[in-house]
Amino acid sequence: MITILAMAATAAIIVCFTYALGMYLEGRASLGEPHADATNLFFVFLIPCLNEDRVIGATLDRLGDLAADSSLILVVDDGSDDQTAAVVASRANERVMLLRRQLPEAQQGKGAALNAALEYLASLDVLRGRSSEDVIICLMDADGRLDSSAPEAVGHYFEDPGVGGVQLAVRIGNREEGLLPRLQDLEFVCYSELFQRCRSLHGFAGLGGNGQFTRLSALRSLGSRPWSPSTLTEDLDLGVRLVLSGWRTLYTNAAEVHQQGLKSVKALGRQRSRWFQGLLQCWHLIPQVARKTSGRVRLDMLHMLLTPVLIFAAFLMTMSFVVAPVERLIKSNLDTGGFGLNSLVAWYLLTFFPALLFAIAYRRISGIGRLRSFAIGHAFVLYGLLWIVAGSVAVWRVLAGRGGWLKTERLKEWPYSRPAPAIRERTGDAAASSDWELDWQPASKGETNG
Repeated sequence: MITILAMAATAAIIVCFTYALGMYLEGRASLGEPHADATNLFFVFLIPCLNEDRVIGATLDRLGDLAADSSLILVVDDGSDDQTAAVVASRANERVMLLRRQLPEAQQGKGAALNAALEYLASLDVLRGRSSEDVIICLMDADGRLDSSAPEAVGHYFEDPGVGGVQLAVRIGNREEGLLPRLQDLEFVCYSELFQRCRSLHGFAGLGGNGQFTRLSALRSLGSRPWSPSTLTEDLDLGVRLVLSGWRTLYTNAAEVHQQGLKSVKALGRQRSRWFQGLLQCWHLIPQVARKTSGRVRLDMLHMLLTPVLIFAAFLMTMSFVVAPVERLIKSNLDTGGFGLNSLVAWYLLTFFPALLFAIAYRRISGIGRLRSFAIGHAFVLYGLLWIVAGSVAVWRVLAGRGGWLKTERLKEWPYSRPAPAIRERTGDAAASSDWELDWQPASKGETNG
């Protein structure tokens, strides 16, 4: 029975891997030329916070350096019990605003906080007289660091009235601080290079919770409360519903947003468990995807929503690759006293061939050496097994009816000194590494990272 399941999983993963490889090759094409300069857009940088006093100050300073007359920064303090509100209040001005939510309304999920912020924005004088088509909401994490070229990089695409959202490339800012942050960086890069680039060509790029730019009129087309308060991955849920409503969502790597990478396996597992559970919660959208979409968009959306199934199928395949050579080795030693080199090579290629693809994609983006990228690619194959543990926890939480937010603590932060320089311009497929300067330090000994 196990052998049959492993064979079925292997066949499924080979098909999905071939599909992913096709997406990668297709995504190597141009992301498309932007439209004319967007000079009439107004940007609102929206930052939901819950106990973020370690990082929010430097984030506001960074955004303040990007700020122009056509932008606003709104921080939503969702019932924090630390100094988040005080840190924001110390930087408040006509362009930096603080919305404080108190219990019991607060801490009802990130989606609820974002919906409250959207309602608050409607009451501001600064937006009166502006068309909702020209107001762009940039959703940021409290630890996000946005390239200075980001508004210009995404603004061009919003000149197309059919574009509802644009997602920036996400990078791990402290990727030089250890193998775990480096693998998280590779994870984001490979996701963007293997999937986001190709999906963007078809008008469906996944939206994330950091560096997500969304047209206000697109948000309002989903109702007065566009973000789902009951979904742990409200960003994924929003992006799918935008496409189902007829909007196009795009991806660009012309600019990046940087965030903290976790340095604790426990904290990383909690975060990935939340993401996995959020994917499961979005399965209620599958019937709508099947009815309202067609062709490549349908395939890509189903491929993304069914990621939990593919993760467990990949695990069964990996285990079969581990068990089969051991069984063959024992049998061959008993029968003939040897183990064929061909079998060993076949096992290696089936298990670690994706590492080659990961290494190629990551080296082109990060600029690290061939040998190092190759080694990191191999480590990433093993790193992927973390999703099995996280997924198992997520399934248990779903079955137990537990949907609470698994909050991730931030690392301590260096005092913010000066604005980071803008990312170097990217040309064609060459993606230059950022000149962004790290301003985080690890948590002191004895502290947890989440």
